[in-house]
Amino acid sequence: MATDTAAASTAEIASDRDVALDESAGQRILRQFAVFIACGYLVYLVLTSPAIAASLAVMHMWWTVPALVVVFGPGLALGPLAWRGSPRALRVCAGFATGGYLAAVFTWGFGWNGAHLSETTGIWFFSFCGLAAIAAALAMRPTYAFVVLVVVVISTVTINYVARDVARSGLFVPDMAWAFAFSLVYFAAAVMGMRTATVLDDTRAQAYRTAAAAAASQARANERQRFNQLTHDGVMATLLVAARRGNSTQLAAQAQATLHALDRIRGDADTDGTMTPDAVLTHLSEVTATVDPTRRFEVRRAIDSPDAGYPATVVRTVAAAAAEAVRNSGRHARASKTIVSVEITDDRLHIEVADNGHGFEPSTVPADRLGIAISIRERMAHIGGSATIESAPMRGTRVFLEWVR
Repeated sequence: MATDTAAASTAEIASDRDVALDESAGQRILRQFAVFIACGYLVYLVLTSPAIAASLAVMHMWWTVPALVVVFGPGLALGPLAWRGSPRALRVCAGFATGGYLAAVFTWGFGWNGAHLSETTGIWFFSFCGLAAIAAALAMRPTYAFVVLVVVVISTVTINYVARDVARSGLFVPDMAWAFAFSLVYFAAAVMGMRTATVLDDTRAQAYRTAAAAAASQARANERQRFNQLTHDGVMATLLVAARRGNSTQLAAQAQATLHALDRIRGDADTDGTMTPDAVLTHLSEVTATVDPTRRFEVRRAIDSPDAGYPATVVRTVAAAAAEAVRNSGRHARASKTIVSVEITDDRLHIEVADNGHGFEPSTVPADRLGIAISIRERMAHIGGSATIESAPMRGTRVFLEWVR
């Protein structure tokens, strides 16, 4: 009931997976960059360990220990938060990572004892100044993040020269340019990644709105088609028989059937009312037949109460979702046989749409496949129902729709 895939296992679309798939692109990219930053801090913690040890000769211990905590702590914390934390928590933590680095840079002079490092050993936080700017790109607007990049590059390069006492070497400007260019590459990637994610989220939201409008338009078109068919096959045919043959038993029966059909349409139009079991089954049969007249319609009834009624809104929504499943059987799965099975009880409405089409791997369906996301899952969720899809390549597809009172 969707495009073919090469996978072979049978899978089920469950609610947890639906939540994961529906997460916005912005949140997914935010988490990916958070993992990238956390890995960067971990790698640089290992790589700069010799420089940290060497800096103890020129920096006071009371400054070094807190500086290590505020610089590496928030950056490393982004890793665990990337899996369970909210987007707001990730941005706040990224902001603390940026602030911790800036605090270490701005207070460096207070912790320096005046001694100098060797020319081959730099101050330990010089090597990863770009990470603070990337964290800033996650926490704030690109303009402010760029200011952070400029500040940390200029500050760390200057501090590194002062701490090593090589300010007269003549390489200050080239080192500054290299540090800025190296950091700018990753900073630009982070900024563009977040911007692209925002554009994608906006486009996806617009696509969902368009799909919802199209679904509503399709529902109106189906109702219009039902009315046109009734007008032609019922009203006009009855009037034609009356004009040609006059009163007869056949005419009376046909007129009575047409009036009952008109009453059903009028009852269906009352979205705030209820529908009888017979009206529910008739509506489901007509809606699915409109999509695929060749589908097989099976019914299992277990009605104990003679006054059982079902909300018209629920019935219409379930019927629309079932129609989308039937439509997918022919459009995507190219099924030669589709069976719609309805089980109706006093408090439960269960529909199974099964086909013998190509099948697919449900776990590979992206969240932006609107036929499943909007027309089936979100429709059922809106009325408090559920939608489950079972499929496997070359084994057909089964869609289960259920609503419980």
